Amino acid sequence: MKKIALFLLILPNLVFAEIGKVSFSFPLNIDQPFGMTVDGSRLLIADRATGKLLHFCTKGKKIVDTTVLPCPHPYGIARDSSGLWISDRENDRIFHFHMEKNRVDYILHDVETDASGLAWDGECLWATSRNKFLKLDPSDGTELKTFDGPGRDTTAIFYDGHYLWLSERYGDRIVCATNSGEIFGILPSPGPFPTGICRIGDTLYILDFEEKMLYAVDIEANSEPYYSGEPHLRQVHFTCSLDNRGPSGDVTGRLYSAVGKDGLHQKIVEPLVFSPTNVSFVKDNWGQKFAFLEGGIPALKSLELGYRTTIETRDLKFFILPEWVQPLDKIPAKIRKKYLVDGHKLKLNDPYIKNLVNKIVGDETNPFWIAFKIHKYLHLNITYKMTGGWNAAPTILKRGNGSCSEFTFSFIALSRAAGLPARYEAGLVVRGDDGSIDDVYHRWVQVYLPPFGWIPVDPSSGIPATTMDVARSFGSLSHRFFITTYSGGDSPYLGWNYNYNAFYEFSGYAVVNRRAEAKWYPVKE
Repeated sequence: MKKIALFLLILPNLVFAEIGKVSFSFPLNIDQPFGMTVDGSRLLIADRATGKLLHFCTKGKKIVDTTVLPCPHPYGIARDSSGLWISDRENDRIFHFHMEKNRVDYILHDVETDASGLAWDGECLWATSRNKFLKLDPSDGTELKTFDGPGRDTTAIFYDGHYLWLSERYGDRIVCATNSGEIFGILPSPGPFPTGICRIGDTLYILDFEEKMLYAVDIEANSEPYYSGEPHLRQVHFTCSLDNRGPSGDVTGRLYSAVGKDGLHQKIVEPLVFSPTNVSFVKDNWGQKFAFLEGGIPALKSLELGYRTTIETRDLKFFILPEWVQPLDKIPAKIRKKYLVDGHKLKLNDPYIKNLVNKIVGDETNPFWIAFKIHKYLHLNITYKMTGGWNAAPTILKRGNGSCSEFTFSFIALSRAAGLPARYEAGLVVRGDDGSIDDVYHRWVQVYLPPFGWIPVDPSSGIPATTMDVARSFGSLSHRFFITTYSGGDSPYLGWNYNYNAFYEFSGYAVVNRRAEAKWYPVKE
């Protein structure tokens, strides 16, 4: 077969648009739409019920022709330079249909791959099969490479000349992957049962079996490449305290409670109401705002600082193609100066950090892939374990396990050592039900990807991790988080803590306990 060339349309200028937005939908008057490919500016759509091929004109947004396929129940289809590759699952074969000759001219018999979707990359076939996607030798159907798919039923696949696009039925999602099988981008499917996917320029076309619909989804590069979920409204009451168990009554304490703010992921619906009301406010060297309270603590008494507020949060997910990201030297100088510094939890000059970052990043220069490679390394090589201490990055990486905070320290150290600014954000967590108590909290990373700015990354799920675990936690936030803290490291008020910090002094003998918790309450809309 002759090779065909497919080209990506890359826009140098960013525009404002909602990534993943459905620009139009077209109802299909067929019973079982299953399989789709590109033929110039047309889409070829297979009907598994009748074996017919519909020619859809993307410019006119209409069906302009039909062709009868030599297969009564086609599944995946893929266009090459002369015709179609068709998956005939009922007869355990994949064959090539020469469209001009109207004749099957090549057959792959007894194919082990139960292919539901097909793609052609100019040299090889790609197929989806249940929870896998595979690269096949077109001469005999041999499986050359096998990769984990995005879920239980990977239904469709398409190669756009640079990336593979796949659809997953049960998770209702579309993913983007490299031709080495690396899934890195996730979009929600516009329909519940996607069975075909194609890309033309900045538009993804999604075929949906259940709704018998063709959707056009916008993936044009834009300055805010994210999508969000439904709003969740909750009330939270956070308290931190120092409890003097005595016997000395000469104890003084200081409490600092981090103050959250509005963002893409959250909105503070009601202003924070502090208790007591006579609190002061300060900011640290990272710009983090704190409520501050100090005072004496008699024996068997407490110094307590708290607030109550109502917040609205949403799931947030960024979708960024690597070529949209600018080089490291495009990061503003003030960001590089501030967020490439060392810290006592980082140890950037430690030989282990330097050697490991060279091993992970290599000669990669794209900030997206620098961040993603570090993220993947931590996912696949560090086990999540709350060991009781917050050690520095070299110790954690050598040990091979750590808490979410220790994952965060390790990521920031490796990222900054690679020249990519990183910081952390953290907050309170809804523990299951809207009415719950959190005294564990959570922390994760932000990396600076120009020109988009700070992107959330959570590397701390730990091994064992799937390809989708890695992709899902890159550029996403859960509605269960209320972000209170943004910091780059050592802080005079917070140290390397998050949410709050407490200090105390005493004379004589005293036992002073630190205590904090967040209580969550449902809010009726």
